[in-house]
Amino acid sequence: MINRSFDTDINTMFKVWTDPKHVMQWTPPTGFTDRYLSVDIRPGGESFYEMSGNGFSMYGKANYLELVAPTKLIYTQIFTNQDGNISRHPMAPTWPETMKTTVTFCEEGARHTRVTIQWEVFGLATPEEHATFTGAKAAMTMGWTGSFDKLDEYLKSPLKPAN
Repeated sequence: MINRSFDTDINTMFKVWTDPKHVMQWTPPTGFTDRYLSVDIRPGGESFYEMSGNGFSMYGKANYLELVAPTKLIYTQIFTNQDGNISRHPMAPTWPETMKTTVTFCEEGARHTRVTIQWEVFGLATPEEHATFTGAKAAMTMGWTGSFDKLDEYLKSPLKPAN
């Protein structure tokens, strides 16, 4: 679990997490870019994306389980090959097949929103996959912190969505 408070209202925060034109601007790690190959961010919808940088590309899908504007977003995530077929993490073959992300948004005043992310193994996973996930918590925190840093900067930019 990781969380941070941002200097923006809850509706804007929900929008930058659920509007495709904004999501890819801040989610990839530094040095990488993300692009949607297909996108349908709604309950029951699915997104297929490519993350590229440092000479290689990774692919994944997100399946949206729940969107409750402006307070909650829940989705599962898997790695895929370029054709959208399930594959394993290209750098961690014992990474669990499916991850579940629960994002909650909480007002901390009119212009501040706390974002809390809970990331967990979802579905069937071996003890080795659970151990890989548990062992990667520090790296996951670094990754989410980097994305949160980019989100913070994006919210200060003139490109952010109107309130």
